[in-house]
Amino acid sequence: MSKPARLGRYQILGEIGRGAMGVVYRAFDPQLERPVAIKAISAETVGGGTTEEIIARFVREAKLAARIVHPGVVTIYDAGEDSGQLYLVMELVEGESLAARLRRGDFPRQAEALELVAQVAEALGAAHQAGVVHRDVKPANILITREGKAKVSDFGVAKAVGEGTGLTRTGTAVGSPAYMSPEQVRGEHVDPRSDLFSLGVILYEMLLRKRPFPAETLTTLVYQILNSDPFADPQAFGTLPPEVVRFLQWCLAKDPGQRIPDAATFATQARALAAGSGLASTLGTMPTMPIAAAPPPDRPPSASERPRGHRQVMWVALALLLVGAVVSLFLLRRPSPPPATLLLADPTPVPELVGPLGESWEVPTPTAIATRPSAPTRTPSPTREEAVVVLPPPIALPRPTATPTPPPVVKTYLGRHGAVFNVDPEEALVEINGQVIGIADDWDGKGGGKVYYFPGPGTYYAKLSLAGHKTVWVAIVITPTAKEEHADVDWELEEF
Repeated sequence: MSKPARLGRYQILGEIGRGAMGVVYRAFDPQLERPVAIKAISAETVGGGTTEEIIARFVREAKLAARIVHPGVVTIYDAGEDSGQLYLVMELVEGESLAARLRRGDFPRQAEALELVAQVAEALGAAHQAGVVHRDVKPANILITREGKAKVSDFGVAKAVGEGTGLTRTGTAVGSPAYMSPEQVRGEHVDPRSDLFSLGVILYEMLLRKRPFPAETLTTLVYQILNSDPFADPQAFGTLPPEVVRFLQWCLAKDPGQRIPDAATFATQARALAAGSGLASTLGTMPTMPIAAAPPPDRPPSASERPRGHRQVMWVALALLLVGAVVSLFLLRRPSPPPATLLLADPTPVPELVGPLGESWEVPTPTAIATRPSAPTRTPSPTREEAVVVLPPPIALPRPTATPTPPPVVKTYLGRHGAVFNVDPEEALVEINGQVIGIADDWDGKGGGKVYYFPGPGTYYAKLSLAGHKTVWVAIVITPTAKEEHADVDWELEEF
């Protein structure tokens, strides 16, 4: 797509970024005399109807997105079509995308990452209240201003250019589908919780410097999103606090009904973690109502004013108080029982609106993201006017277990470092020591397939399976004395 001189009334000054489906330009609005950003998309790349229908849909979705008013959302000014190019005129944000920051290895600290996703959640919440589901929440669509504030872009764009673009368009990189929710991958109806799943993937990536579903092929990625548990190995989280891991588990629940319910809850809990108070103090805590103390008398009576008969009672009461204090000290040393869990309101469903689109936006480097000051860890008792937002009970992380003994293997292969899988049918699923690595065609060492490398010498068990075929196990022995560099797993699965 060559740079046009103008789009509509807007003068094109230069290119800001380029993605799979369009280009973002720096432009100038001569009528209002202000700089703007313009996202241009060729109508030829958009499916779902005639040119007139596509343009009408694009403008309609732009109008819906323009209703979102929030400082964390990139404002949409205008939309139109010029010589077969759809264009969206937006607020020009001086900064860079989160994708650009992560690509150069500039990962934020834990508190910064939590504050950043809290800001994004607040912006998404404003969109959800306006009836817009983003459906393409990813680092490329999160812009960071020079002041370190997050702004979410591309509301309405993905839906405007057609459903399912991230998984069906030829040549689309795996990067955009990597942030999709399971229900979005399956092509089902999505609601705001889908956006929050995507935001959870981004938080996981920032905190651990890797994605929860690190596949390199689309087939493997889809399988991982639908089936793999990124929390199966508790050792993978290092020094990450357990409450943060539990928060990530809540965000990345595959069942939307078990997932974090709304953007407000997401932002509140992320900020609690960022402030250092942690979630332990707000999880499973039954609220208590303050008890008003009886007002003291205007003046306590003096000793001379007390009746003589009451002095003995006073000494007895004082002795009882001392005994009670000793008992209280003893009881305070005993551990208190775990508090009960309080659940609040269910999420309100919001109509579906948008879909995936892979773009990037790169401009000058911003300052560091502002973080909130640390807050005390004690959680104040809620008042009648305050709502307490809590997480579900902590999820116990599974303990690593030894690899189970597989059934008798049908064959043993030897190699020095890796293995290739020349399996028929090539769609057979390959599982090594209980970990799915994809289909055989992805690891055949030819035609785009890769070599699977093992971490070191030893015996590994590979499970080969496919619906309608008999499952088999093979043993792969990695040893420096092997004749071949890579074990050639050559096997044909037998049909039932």
